[in-house]
Amino acid sequence: MKNVAILILYYVGINYSFGQVVVDTIYTEAYLKKSTSFASTTFGIDLLQLSGASTTQDNATLALPGKTIPRLNIGGTHFWGHADFYVTFPLGLSLGKKANGLSSYKYTESVETGFKVYPYAMRPGRLTPYVGMSFQPISFQYSKSDSYQYGSPKYTQFISPVHVGLTYMSKKYLYNVGMRYNWRNKFEYYDSPTTTASTELNPVNFNASIFRYIDTDKSLSSDKAVSQLNIMHHLLEKYDKLNAWYWALGPSTALQMSKSSFLEKKIPFLYNDMTNSFLFPEVSFGRYFYKNDFNISASLRHITWAQKGFDTKVKQNRTSFAVEGYKFLFDYHGFVPFVGPSIMLDRLSIEVNKVNQATEIKPVLGIVFGWDIRVTNTGTSLLRTNLRWAPGNHLDINGDKVMFDHLEFNFIQFVKFIGRNGVYKAHRTKKS
Repeated sequence: MKNVAILILYYVGINYSFGQVVVDTIYTEAYLKKSTSFASTTFGIDLLQLSGASTTQDNATLALPGKTIPRLNIGGTHFWGHADFYVTFPLGLSLGKKANGLSSYKYTESVETGFKVYPYAMRPGRLTPYVGMSFQPISFQYSKSDSYQYGSPKYTQFISPVHVGLTYMSKKYLYNVGMRYNWRNKFEYYDSPTTTASTELNPVNFNASIFRYIDTDKSLSSDKAVSQLNIMHHLLEKYDKLNAWYWALGPSTALQMSKSSFLEKKIPFLYNDMTNSFLFPEVSFGRYFYKNDFNISASLRHITWAQKGFDTKVKQNRTSFAVEGYKFLFDYHGFVPFVGPSIMLDRLSIEVNKVNQATEIKPVLGIVFGWDIRVTNTGTSLLRTNLRWAPGNHLDINGDKVMFDHLEFNFIQFVKFIGRNGVYKAHRTKKS
């Protein structure tokens, strides 16, 4: 993503002054033309149509209506129009008819992460088919009466539907229509503390969306911008700012990857409620090493969520401090993936109806991976996506486990390098 320094240099007409210093060519016009066209940022609105469900108990079947969910989409096209990676955020609305004979009924989805693959590259004026897959939690709940404090419990499940659809690209927008097939659509739902109903979601759903796409790096491939980028690289090398400290901040969510035996034995109607945390901030501080293309960082997150049903509420908390080192694997035209170990110190706790059941502070070993969007190494900032997994992480209660094996997903993290902007400001002079 284009940094502020380049914008100032290119549009205001600021030059760096070195006398007769010869600057090596690090970036070429051909490289930047290909790299800056690799990806575009997208954002827009999506409407998801969930097609309804049915639930059966004692040979009596109840049909449940569908729901329409408006969502915000943030993503990016990649590989010169052959792929789209995205995240959608529900806006908190679930529109549709009420279910007859029930006091309440909810059927919705949480944050969706997915990708689309286009066999033919998207281009302005072209209608292009796609196939894809997404990953998101679904939430299903209904109550027959209001006699319980918290109503019936939520059933949540992590699904991975497959997608097919069409995208039309104009000069500024992407218009999408699609169909999804959810193959994980059958389960047993607790409609009382001791009884279940066989429930089936309609596997076929539809969505339509419109996205604005922006190529923010396009002007970096001009002759003037290429020259300025090479001078900026020389400056950072001269003042040892290619290696740089940084801070980072971004929103995350945490997906519980396995179920808790403690709930299965003690509170079985919450066993299938793998409630995922709402958005929480991730704050990081670290140092980037240019020569080895390597990062070290420290990250802090506080994750909390609740499960409730009938007359029981369970609250879980996880505060985690991670020290990480990760290696960038390669640079594919500004798409730079990384992977490495994550050593965490976690404070885990669980309470049932406001009574603490267990608390523990423990070390945890995990893995961190993701990618940077980094067209050049001269930026004062960049955007990062990172995921962190702590396999097997749990809290022990008399031999039973409460699982904290989250897959944390930091959608878009803003990374700010410390000191680079100061170097640029100290060495620029305006044209006379």
